[in-house]
Amino acid sequence: MTIRSLRAAISFLTVLPVANADGSSGERLGRAYFPAIGALIGLAAACAVAFLCVLTGAIHLDGLADTADGLLGGGEPSRRLEVMRDPRLGTFGVTAIVVVLLLDVAALSSMSPARGLAALVVGGALSRLATLSVIAFIPYVRSSGLGVAAWDARHRGLDLVLGSATALVASVIDWRRALIALPFVGLTAIAVAGLARRRLGGATGDVCGATAELCQLAALLVFAVR
Repeated sequence: MTIRSLRAAISFLTVLPVANADGSSGERLGRAYFPAIGALIGLAAACAVAFLCVLTGAIHLDGLADTADGLLGGGEPSRRLEVMRDPRLGTFGVTAIVVVLLLDVAALSSMSPARGLAALVVGGALSRLATLSVIAFIPYVRSSGLGVAAWDARHRGLDLVLGSATALVASVIDWRRALIALPFVGLTAIAVAGLARRRLGGATGDVCGATAELCQLAALLVFAVR
């Protein structure tokens, strides 16, 4: 009875095909196991987010934290740039990382595995397209750094076309939700870039990292809506 109830709970709360062979719902849909199944779903979502952090070396999260410290704090543009280059994290930076990671996990936890995978693929593609757009349209404000190479004006139009085509191909995996997510991703990128332009005079590599993280979150939240 315990195994039948557990299988019923998994089948009811997820899309995993583990229902009882006779089609029965198990005892009370295995409701006693609901918290355990919920915990496992949350753990899977946390592992997915952790894998993204490891895969990218957490470089985008680092950019998000530095951007939050620089743009949300006070001071002149030169002072803000100094704050963003400081390896130590401030209150705004820590808060930004915690909030974004919690929302990422919460969004993924609310989805089925198939939708979660689609959300990560589409979100990853659209958020990096947004980052490419920031590089293409917002000036770089530092005189040195990796951004100097990224902001090279040569072949900018071609890079945008190729990047857009790649994002379009990736979005085919769930094109309906991708189409809904696109304007939210665009608005998020515009908001980040606009704030950076107003407070720094342009963008930096950290701003690109923040754009990637926040635009990916915007896409995940759209996919989380049932």
